[in-house]
Amino acid sequence: MKNFLISASVDIFLILLSYFLFVKIISGPTRHKLYEKFFRSFARFIIYLFFITLLITGLSAFILYRTSYIAYINIISPALVSVLVGFLMSTVPTKGEGDNSNITTKSNDF
Repeated sequence: MKNFLISASVDIFLILLSYFLFVKIISGPTRHKLYEKFFRSFARFIIYLFFITLLITGLSAFILYRTSYIAYINIISPALVSVLVGFLMSTVPTKGEGDNSNITTKSNDF
């Protein structure tokens, strides 16, 4: 249980670190374009996410097997997937449609 909590804490830290890193590196309009490309169809997004995660896990397992560090697969693979999750989190727009101050609000009168 102790190892799981340590690994989960490191994964959360990696998710947040990669999120803030990608927010600083990639400009807002570019992130918005990536968001529209990835999340255009939620079903397609889930399928892509599954295959990308499978690819990351498979490649890391192959590399760790070839280097005789296969015992660390349960630590390294989730850490690499955490970086992917942080990247995907960074593509989500943080401003809504009505966040601009120069847009007039519509009346909800019927």
